[in-house]
Amino acid sequence: MRLSSELLIDIGRELDNYNRELLGKTGCTLSGIASRAAGTTERKLCEASSSTPVAVIPITAGKGIIECFTQAVQSIVSYIGFTSFVTHEYDVAGLAEGINRGAKIIFLADDNRFIAINLSRGLVVDNAEATGRGYVAALECLAGALRARRVLVIGAGRVGRSAIRALKKLGAEVAVFDIDQTKAETLVRKYEAVKEENLADALLRYTILLDACPAAEIIKAEHIKPDTVIAACGIPFGLSNEAYSMAKECLVHDPLQIGVATMLAMAVK
Repeated sequence: MRLSSELLIDIGRELDNYNRELLGKTGCTLSGIASRAAGTTERKLCEASSSTPVAVIPITAGKGIIECFTQAVQSIVSYIGFTSFVTHEYDVAGLAEGINRGAKIIFLADDNRFIAINLSRGLVVDNAEATGRGYVAALECLAGALRARRVLVIGAGRVGRSAIRALKKLGAEVAVFDIDQTKAETLVRKYEAVKEENLADALLRYTILLDACPAAEIIKAEHIKPDTVIAACGIPFGLSNEAYSMAKECLVHDPLQIGVATMLAMAVK
């Protein structure tokens, strides 16, 4: 699902509020969740920030530049403590500019992929992989230890696959639902997960949810229980208004922040 500028326009101004809310819900800051997801520490991430300039390159390919996207990415990277800038030039010229200005990490996105590149290490970090890992880290902070606990992953796309891998590493008992049952079956076989064939029924039986599905309002009020916790990285937002009002204190959701912060932490690890 392509992001809209309306979701991005206030990200930079709201990062302090977002971070406070995240800390209140999970006990971790944005950089803490990103570090956890990347398998590093906040201290090491902070140490890297002083010597790792970051460039964000506007890309015009495909449907073109999403207004506010590069500025939102740059604001998140800066909030984590890194020196960062958006290049004046676009595309290949922007890449050349970023390198000439001393960037060691490059962020860039087209219609198909959003990546961070650590130039000195030749390392490419994909946003889908980072987002899955980041939201699993947030979910673990929300729910506590996930070992031997049942988690429903909604969506078997790239983010869902990443989330399943991360959950299995934590010892969770993973179930997956996707409207494309063939896609779900592939992940079930590969990761020894449980396949759920009826989402409405599954949502009544699970209280730990990771929504990586690009469908709106699939989680209803009747699916929210006193012990429900949700990490919802899908765009558009997967909860109905009533479900959101019931679950908002045990819910993590944002359009870009956790994914970008985790990309950065993985790129500098």
